[in-house]
Amino acid sequence: MPNPPNAAIPCRAPSRADRGAAVATLAEAFQHEPAFSYILPDPLARRRALIRAFRIIFDEDVRAGAIMMTSQAEAVTAWRSPAQMHEGRWEAIRTRLPYLLAFGPAIGRAAKVAGLIKAHLPNEGCWYLHYAGCHSDHRGKGFGGAAIRAGLARADAERAKCWLETADAANLPIYRALGFEVSCTWQVPGGPQFWGMLRPSR
Repeated sequence: MPNPPNAAIPCRAPSRADRGAAVATLAEAFQHEPAFSYILPDPLARRRALIRAFRIIFDEDVRAGAIMMTSQAEAVTAWRSPAQMHEGRWEAIRTRLPYLLAFGPAIGRAAKVAGLIKAHLPNEGCWYLHYAGCHSDHRGKGFGGAAIRAGLARADAERAKCWLETADAANLPIYRALGFEVSCTWQVPGGPQFWGMLRPSR
């Protein structure tokens, strides 16, 4: 029986054995997301690239913050800590070739989007909701909100602000309900609009 939206859905940090399931959920969740659709217009190429890219993101965000997931990876969130919100030099060097292999000829568009995201990150440290995804089979059941709240609880325990950006306008009311408000907007030239959202410390 599916969980009703307000049920207490347990969340946890993934083990190494959960990496494949977590990556698969994130890749499926972002298959039709506006920014990745702009970067990789071909759906088959996008599907392959997202699996490769989220393997990199999973590994880097485990180092730089935390991954939170519901028990069977129905929903997954990737967070970066305030100290690691901004990508460091060695991380950029370490991931340059893997991202090139993931995105191939689309690496220029990927770099353009990534550069604009970095340019709009707050200067002050925040818990950064880097990615949040819920598998389409489980949307509307409370899994996505539970995975996000698990990360917010950690930020609240540290009395830290939280930051995210989204290129999907449908996400705005969801994030507002979780305490985020739009802080800035920007447009990728020839691509999607982004909304940067800040959640005050609590």
